[in-house]
Amino acid sequence: MKRVIFAGAGHATLIALDRLARMKHGAKIILVSDGPSTHYSGMVPGWIEGIYAGGAMSIPLASFCDARGIRLVDARIEGADDGCLSTTAGKLPFDHLVLNLGAVAWRDAALANSHVVPAKPFDSLIAGLQTRANASAFAIVGAGPAGLETAFALRARHPATGVTVIERGNEILSAFARRFAKRVADRLAAADISVLTGAEVAGVDAETVELADGRRIFSGCTLAFTGAAPPPVLASMPFARAADGFVAVDGHMRSLSHPNVLAVGDVATAEADPRPKAGVFSVRSGKPLADAVAALADGRTPPPLVLQRRGLVLLSTGGRRAIGVRNGLVAEGRWVWRLKDHFDRSFVDRFAGPPRR
Repeated sequence: MKRVIFAGAGHATLIALDRLARMKHGAKIILVSDGPSTHYSGMVPGWIEGIYAGGAMSIPLASFCDARGIRLVDARIEGADDGCLSTTAGKLPFDHLVLNLGAVAWRDAALANSHVVPAKPFDSLIAGLQTRANASAFAIVGAGPAGLETAFALRARHPATGVTVIERGNEILSAFARRFAKRVADRLAAADISVLTGAEVAGVDAETVELADGRRIFSGCTLAFTGAAPPPVLASMPFARAADGFVAVDGHMRSLSHPNVLAVGDVATAEADPRPKAGVFSVRSGKPLADAVAALADGRTPPPLVLQRRGLVLLSTGGRRAIGVRNGLVAEGRWVWRLKDHFDRSFVDRFAGPPRR
């Protein structure tokens, strides 16, 4: 049997492993992940707001793997070569390797210090917020969907505490439909969340964020939602990198330099057909990833990965309300949040028990 190692328990990995448990294939599968559980990112804002307990957004990996006949190695990944994955538990040989290592928050010199809580990986975000839960004010650097959801969640959890969003661009959500961005901007204003656009961060300390124009923003907890950067462990791997520093893959998820290696989710970049580093695309990659692993284990070429251009976006605005957009159509209200809550809970519940037949 082919030895297939999944490095990282991201969303695509969970979906792929769940599907593989219901398929016939010639693979012996090992999952390597650092820690006993993995978090579902879609529920993090609800956890911040106090809607979900920590356990509600966590998937225990031991029971998940036991129910699917997968060997779990709880270890930190330290590197790889052409045929072995290096971990704190030792070297693990593979015939095929699947990289789903995610990303880290991009931080320039002004944000690269211990006073800034990075949004990625999510374990760092959760730990940082736990230690700064009662901060006297919050600043979110970066006005993408994840940063704005966090701002709304913090406002709902701390209604009397200052919340400021700092965006270096001239507008929020510039990659989305203007009607969606306008609706979100109206909600931010109604929630008394300050939004500073065209603002460059020059430095951060324990109590303030200093902007390049000299303004100082009071903040006892500064969070960096500044986009994705490659995880440092890639420097200890021989796989070809794209211009953005992530693993370069072809249209079949294969490394351009190592065809026995697949990469999916945030850690992968298909330069010929790129997608944003967003959870919706990681989730969509799960089923094709299972089919690709099964094909490789049987000595076949994996099928091509075809992902939609625009996914459904559901952005929580606090108070169990949300705004959704799909193909330019915008909807808002409690029913939109209930839809998001259903999707989120269903994702976690799907992996809490045995694979569905």
